[in-house]
Amino acid sequence: MANFELAGLSAAPGEVVKGHLGHVTLADGNKVGVPVVIVNGVEDGPTLVVTASIHGTEINGTGALLKTVNATDPTQLKGRLVAITVGNPFAFQVGSYFSPVIAPTGDGINMSSAPMWPADSGGTVTLRLAGVIGEAIKVATHSIDVHSNPPDAIPFTLIRRDACPDETVLAEMEKMAEAWGFTVIDSPGRSATGVVGSSLAHGIPSMTPELIADFFLWEDNINSGQIGITNVMKAIGMLEGDIVAQATTPMQGDFYMADRLTSHKGGLMWIKHPPGTFLREGDVAVDMMDVWGDLIEEVKMPYDGYCWSFTGGVGYTQVVPEGTQIAFTFRER
Repeated sequence: MANFELAGLSAAPGEVVKGHLGHVTLADGNKVGVPVVIVNGVEDGPTLVVTASIHGTEINGTGALLKTVNATDPTQLKGRLVAITVGNPFAFQVGSYFSPVIAPTGDGINMSSAPMWPADSGGTVTLRLAGVIGEAIKVATHSIDVHSNPPDAIPFTLIRRDACPDETVLAEMEKMAEAWGFTVIDSPGRSATGVVGSSLAHGIPSMTPELIADFFLWEDNINSGQIGITNVMKAIGMLEGDIVAQATTPMQGDFYMADRLTSHKGGLMWIKHPPGTFLREGDVAVDMMDVWGDLIEEVKMPYDGYCWSFTGGVGYTQVVPEGTQIAFTFRER
């Protein structure tokens, strides 16, 4: 098998190579790149590209990727793992969902909504780094974009059935999601941007697993990410071995992403039920209490369904102003 070449990096069969996929230059001459680890197997096989920390608030995907890389023996691997450990280094540095403003004209890019393939080569530095990730997606046979929710959430995997160009890609995406081992939720109607949108638009099966406790490198959540990535590598023929069950049993059903719940009064969020609890239309999901201890609003479910996470305010505090999106919901078809 020949060396694997990507963005100036070269990995021989059985070799692990670390570096950057590409760089952008800041005003003081410092260069910012996208960190990557390439684990190249000794036999030909799939090329799995996995990204983490596309959102700088969701770093436990980075922990899961690093554990997977360290636990993967390239001499037992068919194909190669391209582990992009920090997708958005600007947001990662400051623990931000969006890229921080880095120029008078602003940036504030959500890299999940950034064009990656084709890239916006004339855009801001964040958009140019998104294009760097797009170059890696071009060589992928499969991709995974690992994200994470706040601690008060269920683990789940988002798939996008309506974005699959054919039944083959759809079946491969669903096989990956089942192997990962989380509750699967369809997320229709999104654009062909970010890792998953760019991949599916070009016929590459892709999905978004969502871990728990985004800011924190908690061992159990990192382990669940490592189990998921390794399970996918087994499912697509990169590794031998049985699929390992996740610690949390996935919910069974045909689920899809529905909407978000919003507070119309400012105050303290009192969550009435754990994430993943079935709620009927009209059931109270969150009580809003004012600072004098009075109930000022009951935030109710607008349909039969579930809350997958409760988001809160800045830093996920449960002290929120009016107009805050406080929960993500999903339903069964």
